[in-house]
Amino acid sequence: MTGARPAGPLAAVPAGPKFALLFLASIALYAVPGLAAQIGFFVLAAAAVLLTRTPLLRLARMLAGLFLVVGVVAVTLVLTTGWEAAAVSALRLLSLCFLAYAVTLSTAFSEMLALFEALLRPARRLGLNPAQISLALSMTIRFIPEIRTQYLAIREAQFARGLHHRPVAVLVPLLVRTLESAQDISAAIDARCYDSAPPQPRPAPPLSD
Repeated sequence: MTGARPAGPLAAVPAGPKFALLFLASIALYAVPGLAAQIGFFVLAAAAVLLTRTPLLRLARMLAGLFLVVGVVAVTLVLTTGWEAAAVSALRLLSLCFLAYAVTLSTAFSEMLALFEALLRPARRLGLNPAQISLALSMTIRFIPEIRTQYLAIREAQFARGLHHRPVAVLVPLLVRTLESAQDISAAIDARCYDSAPPQPRPAPPLSD
């Protein structure tokens, strides 16, 4: 589940600063207007992805679906709002996704898990288990690319059946597959007897007279 250890300069940066920068960058992308600014953001985001030192073939496979979706969005916006607005929107989407890829590709699963657990530690006062919640969040982030792959496969199959005008025909199978994957993961965790709650101290044996 953890995969290979991330490589590249970004792997040396702690998970906390990387996620904080991702959060701030997502705000800046929509707060700063103008095509020139979005081009600058895109160049920085592309450089961040390359700094993960992911093999180019793997990177191309990961980003192929993203470029396809953003391309469809851009063409639609060109027809409705004009080329400049479409370019700004497309660059924003690409930059945000590139930055998210850069963070996830350069962050080990264990680091992500530790970060979320630390952030969610106050939830223990509400009777929640921060470690279990952080595990769910970390696995959700890790499996977003897999969900995207399933979405593209289902969409292509429904297009071949002539159902491309029915969003439900894509969303329902995607939901079913996602729930099946979640159930399989849950069963695997249960099989390993995962319990992140701290062990309860055993009561001291009674003293004999």
